Amino acid sequence: MFANNEIGTIQPIAEIGKIAREKGIYFHTDAVQAVGNVEIDVRGMNIDMLSLAGHKFYGPKGVGALYIRKGVKIDNLIHGGGQERKRRAGTENLPGIVGLAKAIELATTNIEEHNKK
Repeated sequence: MFANNEIGTIQPIAEIGKIAREKGIYFHTDAVQAVGNVEIDVRGMNIDMLSLAGHKFYGPKGVGALYIRKGVKIDNLIHGGGQERKRRAGTENLPGIVGLAKAIELATTNIEEHNKK
C-alpha cells in the first residue's frame, strides 16, 4: 500500500522498489490512495506493477487501471480475447477509460499546490 487512507502513512516505495529490484522480485504497489496526492515515478521508484482506482481522484466509479512494466509477464485473468494486449478478454469500457484518463490528468497537474490547499 503506497499510502494509507486511514492514517495517511506514506510508505518508502522507492526504497522498497530498489530492494525488490536488487533481489529480482517483481514489485507491485496499491497506489489507489496515492495517485493525485503524491508524485509517482514508476521508473525512478522501481515499480513493476501499480494499481489505481478512478473514483479516488474524481474519476468514474468502477474504472481502474493496472500499470505493468514492459517485460513483466503475468498470467491472463480472463482468456479468450485480444483486448488489453491479450491479457484480459472482454469489451473495454471506453467512456470510463476516457474519464479515467482525464481525471488522472487533472489530479496529477500541480500536486504540490493541491496539497498546500
